Amino acid sequence: MMNVGPFSSLYSLSKQLLQGSVSSTEVTRFLLERASQIRDETNAYSQLLTVTALEEAEQSDRRRKIRRSLGPLDGVPIAVKDLIDTPPAVCSGGLKTKLDHRPATEAAVVRLLRKAGAVILGVTHSDPGAFSTDTPEVYNPLDRSLSVGGSSGGSAAAVAAGIAFGAIGTDTGGSIRIPAACCGVFGFKPTWGRVETTGTMPLAHSLDHVGPIARTIGDLHILQHILDPDFSSTAKAEPPAKCVIGVPRAFFQNADPIVCSAVNEVETRCRDLGFSVVDATLPEPSTVSRFHMKILPKEAAEYHLEHFPKKWTSYPEVARETIKLGLAVSEVCLAEAQKQRAAARVAIDHCFESIDALLLPVMPIDTPKRNDVSFNIGGKTLSKLQSTILYSSLFNHTGHPAVSLPSRLEIETRPINVQLIGARNGDKDLLNLASLIC
Repeated sequence: MMNVGPFSSLYSLSKQLLQGSVSSTEVTRFLLERASQIRDETNAYSQLLTVTALEEAEQSDRRRKIRRSLGPLDGVPIAVKDLIDTPPAVCSGGLKTKLDHRPATEAAVVRLLRKAGAVILGVTHSDPGAFSTDTPEVYNPLDRSLSVGGSSGGSAAAVAAGIAFGAIGTDTGGSIRIPAACCGVFGFKPTWGRVETTGTMPLAHSLDHVGPIARTIGDLHILQHILDPDFSSTAKAEPPAKCVIGVPRAFFQNADPIVCSAVNEVETRCRDLGFSVVDATLPEPSTVSRFHMKILPKEAAEYHLEHFPKKWTSYPEVARETIKLGLAVSEVCLAEAQKQRAAARVAIDHCFESIDALLLPVMPIDTPKRNDVSFNIGGKTLSKLQSTILYSSLFNHTGHPAVSLPSRLEIETRPINVQLIGARNGDKDLLNLASLIC
């Protein structure tokens, strides 16, 4: 494909577009054709926006001809998760009860992307209502027998399959970081509240984050600059002379050995860079799970009963059971869960008084298979959902930025991801650090 391949970085495509060695129309047409050709292999998109994507690409090419490029994202084809309002697409969020939802207005993030000149190729499959960490309609481009993760599985698969140069997902318990790990790409959950969620169907309003998925840390930078107009302000004026990485070994003591080996590999790289590596202490995963499974279901139940009072009973099982669980949470129990969450937030903030980032696994397991239903973690049988969010949901509650990135440890050419956690509102610092490690 011209001078740019489908697996090129967003940054390299942006440079070629600016130099005029390739046009946005050429690239967009190629990716639309490629997405159609490999649909049965991945099924990442719930809908391709062929007409509007080509119109956006042509407009981008015209701007460059008169030297009025809108920036590094101008003319770059990307994908958006289908629970984010993206006219003229059907944005069902994976729910059959919303198959007629064609939003009249754009979500806040879509407006920012289009204002920056991005070409939106289409919307990607989401797990129904974003309740789970599976996206059953989508196949993992690395291995069809493996789960693609969720709920932003379509977005991660589109990037990994070379049918988008970047994608937008949402993360309420790990739904950007987990699919990025399953597909061996990069995913970023920004500090809570930095990216506007207006026009994004909520799962739990106090936990929901919108963020990018891409093939490089540099590409995450480009996308996050657009999603968060004040992104540059999240970097310190002077970077630390020597970084300190905290590794909470007790937190992930029950992780699979191969997952621990991936953390060790990245830890070794950090030491080779001259970073200090120290022990860190986090709240017990079991404690986090208890307050997570009160706060998320309660907020989800409130939203769905208000907006879909007669429809939620026909949702898939995991969604129905979550809402039922939320209905059973009393105000007293909710208050106690929120108290525990506040204590966890203070504990994580305290960690960052002496460290620059936390390093730990994304999940306690390697990428699960599509048909897996449960795992033995530390002698306890946990569902796939409970297992996959065990190490990720904490940071939705505390609001700290987190990036999922591939280690150099691979299984049959498939990398195992780890996650780095940064100080609250230190988003750019975190991505800068990740770029050094990568």
